[in-house]
Amino acid sequence: MTSERFRGGVVGASQYLPNIRFRQKFVGLALMFFLVSLLATAAGNFYVQLATQILIWWSFGLSYQLLFGRTGMLSFGHAVNFGLAAFVTAHAVRWFGHSWGIYELLPLVGAFVGLCCGVALGFPVTRRSGVAFSMVTLGLGELVAACFLMFPSFFGGEAGVTLHRTDVRSLFGVDYGLGGAQLIFTAAWSLLLLTAMHWLAGTPFGMATLAVRDNPQRTEFSGFCAANVRWASYIVASTMAGVSGALSALAFEIVTVDSVSLHNSADVLLMTVIGGISSTFGPLLGAIFLSVMNSVVSDWTRAWLFYYGFVFVTLVWAAPYGIAGLCQSTWQRRSEPRNIATSGATIFGFALVLVILVETAYQIFLGEASRLPGWHSLGSTHLLLILWISGIILCVWLVRMLRRRGSSK
Repeated sequence: MTSERFRGGVVGASQYLPNIRFRQKFVGLALMFFLVSLLATAAGNFYVQLATQILIWWSFGLSYQLLFGRTGMLSFGHAVNFGLAAFVTAHAVRWFGHSWGIYELLPLVGAFVGLCCGVALGFPVTRRSGVAFSMVTLGLGELVAACFLMFPSFFGGEAGVTLHRTDVRSLFGVDYGLGGAQLIFTAAWSLLLLTAMHWLAGTPFGMATLAVRDNPQRTEFSGFCAANVRWASYIVASTMAGVSGALSALAFEIVTVDSVSLHNSADVLLMTVIGGISSTFGPLLGAIFLSVMNSVVSDWTRAWLFYYGFVFVTLVWAAPYGIAGLCQSTWQRRSEPRNIATSGATIFGFALVLVILVETAYQIFLGEASRLPGWHSLGSTHLLLILWISGIILCVWLVRMLRRRGSSK
């Protein structure tokens, strides 16, 4: 009798778990939209533009997470779908003009372009996996990027294609010339993509993508065609990338060849890996990191690309699950506050010494005064001394880390 009651209780409780998870996700989405709305109404123009850029990168990263994180396809040409959708959206704004009040539906134009790219380009490239797939997508991206000089009427040449988003009327009479309104519009579509990602994760298709990523041979033996699953995943990811490309064109009102370049594909790869490929909020963390680096740190120092690359290499080496994985492991160790504080202090100290080393080196060898407090008044002898001391500290720390990781293996 007791065992039957226990089983009944477990079964009854398990029936409510999906509802609880749905409510948690709904509350989380509502809270995020509220915070974005508050930012749109209360923050300055710079922060509104920065938040818009973060949301666009996040939606682009969600599409890449489906492709790479869930299906295991490392693409070096994902920007093709993003960029082509952005160009078509820019031309669509010019074509529609003031005659159609369909501004809120314009991201569907990008979705359609991404869908067409996924169907046409995805079929041949997904017949192969692994290194072959990566190399084919790399070549495909370079081919499309090289076309901007061959078809200047579509790509706009080196100047790109400009548009005025206010040329298309809103369905609801909203003035999207205001940055806050555009931020809320971008947030709504980004949260829609996030909802779609969470829904796809629980479908048989979502389970099939994980199976193809982990063991494609066993998936084939189970009756699935791994190539077709990869193709379907490529189509969905391309469609989502098309939406983010359309959002980018509408937000920044200019589309250049950089949208389809290898640099853009590398950015979404680095952003997704830095944030974490195992969580849908990983691309958000990576988007925040990339946007802050591009818009804030780049104004503070010319060495921002060095810091960007160093963080990527360090995370791949020490924390393969990215910032989201670090946050999750920290939450699981919340019962050990002393260890968490020690790890945080170590990371902060290492980052501080690294910044001192790099900024001092730039001031010595490039002759640029560092923005570190008091550094501009230091002589060459003091700068060399600081350079050597900080370099020795970093070398000792790295040697200790290598030994520790070697002994743990």
